[in-house]
Amino acid sequence: MNDETPRLAGDFWVYPSLHEVTGTSVRVNVAIAVEQPFDLQDTDVAVELVAGGQSLSVAEAPVPGPLPAIEMTGANAYALYRFDNPDGLAPESVTVTVRGGSATFDVSLPVG
Repeated sequence: MNDETPRLAGDFWVYPSLHEVTGTSVRVNVAIAVEQPFDLQDTDVAVELVAGGQSLSVAEAPVPGPLPAIEMTGANAYALYRFDNPDGLAPESVTVTVRGGSATFDVSLPVG
């Protein structure tokens, strides 16, 4: 993943990470800085993954209800997604939308 800096999506700092990039699916975990744990619901967050110039379909999304959160010096909510990737296309970008604000990240793998 090339883009390693959190970005603002509306009023929320967000950071996606890709995991388990296999021939048939890609898992995307999104960390979202929140003021209070359990402040965000599953319906507050949407993620789009583009690979090979096309938007991949969501195979799994967060369970209905409040997003899980971890609180240490601050609090982060987590939204976990899995996208179908039957053609094994290389991920290019992830767009995270939280309550109407969006941020796009370059997730293409470095060349060389």
